[in-house]
Amino acid sequence: MDESGFRYDPRRCALVVIDMQNDFCSPEGALAGCGFDVSAAVAMTPRLAELIDRARRRDVPVVWVRTEHDETTDTPQWLGRVGTGPGTARTGLTCRPGTPGADFYGVRPEPGEPVIVKHRFSAFVGTDLDGVLRSRGIESLLFTGVATEICVESSLRSGLFHEYWVSLVEDCAASYSPAAHAASVAVVAQNFGTVVTADDLASMWVARPITASTP
Repeated sequence: MDESGFRYDPRRCALVVIDMQNDFCSPEGALAGCGFDVSAAVAMTPRLAELIDRARRRDVPVVWVRTEHDETTDTPQWLGRVGTGPGTARTGLTCRPGTPGADFYGVRPEPGEPVIVKHRFSAFVGTDLDGVLRSRGIESLLFTGVATEICVESSLRSGLFHEYWVSLVEDCAASYSPAAHAASVAVVAQNFGTVVTADDLASMWVARPITASTP
């Protein structure tokens, strides 16, 4: 069996959407206000929306991950992780609960789709994501969202360490730096999982029969 038979089987895989939120993606969001270039996230969003629609039509579970930060999750170490002071827009004032910046950008969950709230880069740290996935029989994770080299890659690495097959959908992930995105894609391909495109997945979901067992 080739790897598409188990990595991308709709009965085994889930599409994981990381941090598609206004503060991270919108030109009016907090990171754009700090000078981060969100143009890649803006350009990627319609392609991700199309992939999400395809996943739903193929009954591939869509799992949403969003970030929230507040005084109960902030620590001096976390707020100061990039050498800036506590309370700056770069580190401390993104995705505060109940603010427009924490809301979804361009895509959003449908009723019944799980939404995981995280407070650190990895979607597995301090969350019930692993239990949500295992309760649905998920064995393989297809990662999308922002930022490629930060929360997407951190979550993908954690997924492998939790014994999932992991893949990066490279044209449905975005960074604030083309070089950082390219470097992350290369690191994933060399060390952690496979790299695919949205069109690759669409073709495999149409062409491949649903398989019955993991090799």
